[in-house]
Amino acid sequence: WWGCWGETEEYVGLCATACPSVVMRSDWEARESHCAKMNLPSKYVIISHTSGRTCNVSDMCRRLVRDIQSHFMDRLDSCDTGYNFLVGQDGVIYEGTGWNVQGSHTAGYNDIALGIAFMGTFTGTAPNAAALEAAQSLIQCAVDKGYLTPNYLLVGQSDVENTLSPGKALYNIVKTWPHFKH
Repeated sequence: WWGCWGETEEYVGLCATACPSVVMRSDWEARESHCAKMNLPSKYVIISHTSGRTCNVSDMCRRLVRDIQSHFMDRLDSCDTGYNFLVGQDGVIYEGTGWNVQGSHTAGYNDIALGIAFMGTFTGTAPNAAALEAAQSLIQCAVDKGYLTPNYLLVGQSDVENTLSPGKALYNIVKTWPHFKH
């Protein structure tokens, strides 16, 4: 785990921005995939929930991310997990398809939006503070690193698709965040 994801010898100094810890695909034993690339910088952030179970410890969260990837690839015939990043109730970000590769979270937006999914169902109960803070840090990191336009729009998945995601409890919090557009 490292505080700044994506730094290489070539780009030393990118870590001036505090980015949240990210569990990389190799660390949660992701399957190989071949998805289309993103059109960067992204113009939108779409917040969703995965529905179903949640996790609050690292081993549980890693297993859940693998299960979500399997669901997308095996049952939905997707090229990978649906989300660019996933957020656990352990307050940690898990790399889905990452910054440069499209997810399959929201039809018509996958190539221009970062899809951030909170793992679990958040209709009645909101994610905990650690998860919410991690997601906000990831969004700010994306702007600071140039993966997301500074004037990006933040939406709930239900704003652009007929779905209950991200759940009422999570949506009520997200709509108070900067750049939210209903």
